[in-house]
Amino acid sequence: MDIAINITDLSNQSTFEKVFKTYYQQLAAFAYQYVACHDTAEEIVQEVFANVWSKSDQIEIRTAVKSYLYGAVRNACLNHIKHKKVVRQHEVYEGRKPEGYESNFLELDELQGEIDAALDQLPDKCRQIFEMSRFEEKKYKEIAEELGLSIKTVENQMGRALKVMRAALSKHIPSLVFWIITIVQKNLWG
Repeated sequence: MDIAINITDLSNQSTFEKVFKTYYQQLAAFAYQYVACHDTAEEIVQEVFANVWSKSDQIEIRTAVKSYLYGAVRNACLNHIKHKKVVRQHEVYEGRKPEGYESNFLELDELQGEIDAALDQLPDKCRQIFEMSRFEEKKYKEIAEELGLSIKTVENQMGRALKVMRAALSKHIPSLVFWIITIVQKNLWG
């Protein structure tokens, strides 16, 4: 029974709960086909539902909600697999480091200095939005509400900031990936 075939708006809590209860197990089984780990599959599905709920006022579902959710879970699984591949490549890279490669920490200090310099190049409002998004992990909607701006303005400022950051840090992409993984690991495991 497809209870949600005509649902296009998940901002109603009762409707959302009904959709969650109907599709959660099916989506977890679907995600398991990609990631081959029950815990990871459930985490991915929970994250998809959390994102759908938090952005329910921004999401426009043009197909059946079931199709939308399956597509979102598939994409999340593929992103998870891609992320794991990057982590494995980094581990292989780390394994190939010559002895005394602790100069990575010096490179990270240098990289941090260049990140700070790139941030200083941004206009004040643009830097503030970038820092709120990347360092405080706020959603665009939260930033827009807090600063009294439209979400579109926040998106435009983030695009501008990312363009400047990419240009300034392009030579450090491999180190930047390492830095990001280090920060993520630090945030995950303390």
